[in-house]
Amino acid sequence: MLKSRLGFNRLHWLLPLLLAPTLLIGAVAISAPYSRSVVKRLLLGQQHQTSFSPKQVVTQPMEGAQSRADAKDKLASQSNQPVGQSLSQNQSSLATSHPATDMVINVAVVSSASRLTIATSTTGIIKNDSGRGLRSLPAGVGYSLQNLGEAIDFGSWKSPRSIWIEPTPGGYVFVANHWYRGKVRLIAQENGLLAVNQVKLEEYLYSVVGSEMWSEWPIEALKAQAVAARSYALARYLEAPSPFYHLGATEAWQVYKGLDGEAASTRAAVVQTLGQVLTDKGAIVDALYASTDEVTAKAHKGVGMSQEGARDLAKQGQDYLHILQFYYPGTTLSRLQLTPPKH
Repeated sequence: MLKSRLGFNRLHWLLPLLLAPTLLIGAVAISAPYSRSVVKRLLLGQQHQTSFSPKQVVTQPMEGAQSRADAKDKLASQSNQPVGQSLSQNQSSLATSHPATDMVINVAVVSSASRLTIATSTTGIIKNDSGRGLRSLPAGVGYSLQNLGEAIDFGSWKSPRSIWIEPTPGGYVFVANHWYRGKVRLIAQENGLLAVNQVKLEEYLYSVVGSEMWSEWPIEALKAQAVAARSYALARYLEAPSPFYHLGATEAWQVYKGLDGEAASTRAAVVQTLGQVLTDKGAIVDALYASTDEVTAKAHKGVGMSQEGARDLAKQGQDYLHILQFYYPGTTLSRLQLTPPKH
C-alpha cells in the first residue's frame, strides 16, 4: 500500500466516494454539549406559557381527546378536514436563530470494531480529549484503523486511546459506511473500537426522520415522526446508557444513517417542528413508535405511534398535531428553549 505524507495507510478506492458529498451539503458548525442537569432544569419548566423564555419548556396543550378511541372518533367526525395551528406560523425562519438548534447529542455509530475506516471530506484535525491538535488528515483520503486496546493504530502512527476527528468548516466525517455531520470520537476499548458522532440534535433528526420513514411520505407524517424522534432522543439524553454516548444508531434505538438518511423533506419536517417535544406534567414523554399497529402492540404493548398509521392519517388530510394527539393522547406539545450554561 502507498503511504500518505503522514504515514497512514491510504485507501485509493474510497476517493470518489469521499469527495462526492462536498458537492451536495452545506457547512456544519459544532457547539459544546449541554450538561444533563441543564436539560433537566429546562424540562421541568412551567407549563402552558404563551411566550418563550430561557430555562423553561414552553408548551401548548394538545387539544382534544384523552384516549386513542376518543381521538379516533374525533378525527372521523371531522370528515378529513385538518384543523388546528402549528406553534409558529414562521417556523422555517427559526432554523438558524432558535437556541434549541445549539443542543448536541452523542450517538454511538460503531461499537466493538476491530478495524474501521475513517475519512474527512475537508481537511480533518485529530485532537486529543483536551482539544489539542495532534495530526491533520488530508481531505478525501480514507484510513484503515486497528484497535490495539490502549491505542489506535493508524499504521506508522499510534494515537492515544481516545481521540476526536473534526473536519474543517463545511466538512463531514466518514466512519465505516456513512458520512456524518459534526465530529466523531474514537475510543479504543478491550472489545473493539467505539465511534461516537457528536452532532447537533436537530441535524441528527434530519437523518433519523429519513431513516425511520420514507422521505416521500406526506410532510405531516414526517413532522409527527420528527417530534416523536426528538422526544425519544431527549428521554435517553437524560438517562444515558454510557458515559460516552446517549443512544445508539440501530433499530434497537432509532435508526441513524448520517447523510444517507437525509432528504429535503426530512430536513423541512425537522425545521418546521423545531425544538418541539411531547411532555407530560413537565417531563419528556418516551415517545415510542413502530412501523405498524401490529408491531406497536407486540413491541410496546400498544403504546406509541404506528408509522404507517401516521402516513395514512396524513393522507386523509390530518396535520401532525392531530396525528400526535391520536397516538399520544393526554400529552402536551412543548418547545425547548435552551440557553448556554453559564461558566
